[in-house]
Amino acid sequence: MDTDVLRKLLGRFKLPDLRQALDEWGCVAVDGEVFVGGGPKRGVVDRVVRACQGQGEEIGLEELGTLDLVYNKMYSRSRTWNAYHFTGYKKKQDDSTVSADVFQRSLGKQLFFYFRHILCVRQHNDALWVWLMIQDKSSTVWTPSNIVHMVYYPASPYIFTSTMKAEYKKYIIQALLLTLGYSKAQFMDLSGRDVESLAELAKRKHSQKGSSRVRLNQEDASPESRTSRKRRKQDEESENEDVIPEDAEDRQWREDYTRETFGDEPQPILENVTYKLQASFKHGGVAPSMDDQPFHMTVKFSGSNVLEGMKALGPAGLAEPPFPSYLESLPHVGKNTILLAERRKPGDGDDGGNN
Repeated sequence: MDTDVLRKLLGRFKLPDLRQALDEWGCVAVDGEVFVGGGPKRGVVDRVVRACQGQGEEIGLEELGTLDLVYNKMYSRSRTWNAYHFTGYKKKQDDSTVSADVFQRSLGKQLFFYFRHILCVRQHNDALWVWLMIQDKSSTVWTPSNIVHMVYYPASPYIFTSTMKAEYKKYIIQALLLTLGYSKAQFMDLSGRDVESLAELAKRKHSQKGSSRVRLNQEDASPESRTSRKRRKQDEESENEDVIPEDAEDRQWREDYTRETFGDEPQPILENVTYKLQASFKHGGVAPSMDDQPFHMTVKFSGSNVLEGMKALGPAGLAEPPFPSYLESLPHVGKNTILLAERRKPGDGDDGGNN
């Protein structure tokens, strides 16, 4: 057992979460005395390590990998996740009930053809959490740079992964395609720290047709949502019954537009949204020599939740509705790196359009 790696992994957990993590790990039985008296986290970790050493069962790389998996499930927002969309489904059977054990065996068989590895899979709620370490040199060495984390929702064409080394990426993707029965994988230009929000945004893009306004109205048209809106409006009116705002109609229009575009429910969490503009420069009488020259620009929005921030722009009077289509479609476009390309006239080459 590599006690240094074990101690490091245990030390990453917050002390109040450590007991739950050990229960989920299931590789060591510790009694309450380990946590009695509190004290520095280091002392608690040392007692857990001694308990692991004294139980007589070997804790190898697979067990350490499972502990690392538990950590990344509990603190999933500590890393950036990248979304992939699989297409070309070939299998006939329904894989909606695939268990963690079945998925681990199937994926392990495919990975075996490419490299030695250690693989751990755990199920949490409706998702399979995957921990993979590529063994390129020694089977007994813990190599953090060769570790890949993945989250897969059975019966869905999406998988969310941590950053993968370029030399392994194509083989891991190919193994996933063969395991799940698809023929092609495509990065969705969608990434972030909240994997559940990424899953929701991916689902919004491919599960329904039509405009974002129609879909979001359908999602939020529950009696509870309508009741909440009505109660909120009554409360506001009762608190300000002597105040008559001069811009009441404009404010109402902004609120209605925001509700139709974004809905009433909290938006999925996106920390970054990037727009990349590729167009031709239009001088407007300022720099004629640059007319029709390529003009590229990147604009990046960052914050705790960019979608919620954009949702608040209209009601706050910071932006004038209706928004441009590339902003209005953001809740359902399924990406947060968006290319805005100039539409070309027929005969000018390929049609760029907005992506």
